[in-house]
Amino acid sequence: MDYLIIRLASSFFVGVLLSQAGSLIQLGTRNILASPSTLGIDGLSVLWLLIFHSASIYFNISYSSEWTFLIGVPVFVFMGLLFPRFFQGKSKFERIILLGLTFNLLVGAAFSLWQFLFMAFNLPFPVELWFGHFRFSSFSSLSMLIITELLLLLGLKVFFKDLKMFSIGHMMGLNWGLNEKKLFQFIFVAVAVSTLIVINLFGAFSFLGLVFPILARKMWFQKLDLGGELFLGPVFNGLCLMAIDFLCYFNPVLGAEIPVGLIVTGIGAVSLILILWTGHKDSEIVAKPKK
Repeated sequence: MDYLIIRLASSFFVGVLLSQAGSLIQLGTRNILASPSTLGIDGLSVLWLLIFHSASIYFNISYSSEWTFLIGVPVFVFMGLLFPRFFQGKSKFERIILLGLTFNLLVGAAFSLWQFLFMAFNLPFPVELWFGHFRFSSFSSLSMLIITELLLLLGLKVFFKDLKMFSIGHMMGLNWGLNEKKLFQFIFVAVAVSTLIVINLFGAFSFLGLVFPILARKMWFQKLDLGGELFLGPVFNGLCLMAIDFLCYFNPVLGAEIPVGLIVTGIGAVSLILILWTGHKDSEIVAKPKK
């Protein structure tokens, strides 16, 4: 019973973090196609864990998932600080999306080759990394999720006014004294670290960072403007992911549990196809000021 509570709580906080990370990056880029998956941040996290895993085997060092996260945090904070430079200038956002998706495909190919070589030499390989699951949830991993969420909430509180100004309009925000550089650095550091801890502890949940913000934006949370999307919407999305994982836990197929990451990745991929196919008219996100 204790394990189930920890597992469901972990799935809830993963849903909250992914929803908030997706909303932040979509607001920062003003595009609903932006997410940790489509910008290649998922791929960077998986690649980091593969490198760390290979180095630990080569040097015969035992490690825990908590240590891979703690060591990786400075790396991803640095990447988050550098990432906004890719959005400077007049580069088309579609090109950046294409680069991010292509990078993820490259990491997927490297993942398969890595797995083949490790299996050929009879070495342990983190096969479960590619599709997220909560089978190995623990109190320590849940504690790290909660701490990360509390730090993210603190950052949202500090930058909430800046986010509201930026969401109304770029030039209007600058006229009101918006420090756009610091805001962008917060957004991408928060997204990078949130993605790292989720993939590090439980594996990849591709496209959830794309779909969850759209769900929060389309439901009644939009009536509460930005606060609804960043605070109440993630709670709803966290409950949705928890419910899906609950069904996976109690409905195994021939004794084997279907990874919840496999299900949500399929749903997210279909959602991305529908968005691209229909040529979404509101691809640019600009909040409407309240009357």
